[in-house]
Amino acid sequence: MLQKVMFFSMFIFIGCTFQPVEEGEVLKRVALVIGNQHYVDNELDNPISDAKGVQKVLEKIGFKTTLALDITLHELNAVLETLKNEIEPNNTIVFIYFAGHGNTLQKNSSEQFLMMTDKEKPVLVSIFKFYDFLKMVHAKHSIIALDACRDFQKHYIALNHKENHQTLQNFRGNFSLKGFRAGHIRYDDGIKEDVNVVLDREYSYKLPNSTLVSYATERNQKAKDWSKYDVHHSPYSYGLIEHLDDEEIPIEEVFRRVRVSILEETNRSQSNSEEMKLEKNIWLVPKKAKVAFSPPI
Repeated sequence: MLQKVMFFSMFIFIGCTFQPVEEGEVLKRVALVIGNQHYVDNELDNPISDAKGVQKVLEKIGFKTTLALDITLHELNAVLETLKNEIEPNNTIVFIYFAGHGNTLQKNSSEQFLMMTDKEKPVLVSIFKFYDFLKMVHAKHSIIALDACRDFQKHYIALNHKENHQTLQNFRGNFSLKGFRAGHIRYDDGIKEDVNVVLDREYSYKLPNSTLVSYATERNQKAKDWSKYDVHHSPYSYGLIEHLDDEEIPIEEVFRRVRVSILEETNRSQSNSEEMKLEKNIWLVPKKAKVAFSPPI
């Protein structure tokens, strides 16, 4: 009997003092938050408000954030160069957020293009630019969140058609209509070089290790510019702001909760979707438990 008591006491001691390496280990946290709103011809209502809201939540949970508003391609390159110096290789979680116009330029393409606010001509930046950046700086874990349309239309409607502005007022879409988050580049048949458009797209397509990419929509969907719950935010950004600081849940669960929020408010016409290459669970608000298990009562 004495041996059983001693063994059970030792079992409890080991169980209570063993500190496993948690999947939510303490790492440096760096974020780039971009809100592009004031385009030359096709302004949006909420990307700047969205960016500031996401920045506030990220700072609350320990990220050192860089806020970039209405940036051009040159400014994006400059801010990435600066951000590089903030990242400690193999010891940093990097969060990149973008709100603004977007396009795929080709039906069902996995290559999303994000529109900068250059004045001379439209500039579209491939998301693969971020992939290469994250690989170059050796981020430990990476999260990319894109609040832009992800659809493609074979024929884009010219922006100066006044009748376009009278319909579909609440989306960020690629018909150049107020309310949609998509670019208004005129292409006739998928990706096609155009002297009036700058495509920044000479990058690798391979997703970096331990990376999650979240899109505000599924493929071929438009992203709404404002939420019925808060007209100062899009449905996707509203969901992010509500759930990024939820406690003790892995990042996949954060985006599942965002998805539920979007589906409910858009009557299932929009849903965020994720692509991931995670090697372990990531908690933005880490688990509080310090023991691997509780001994039997």
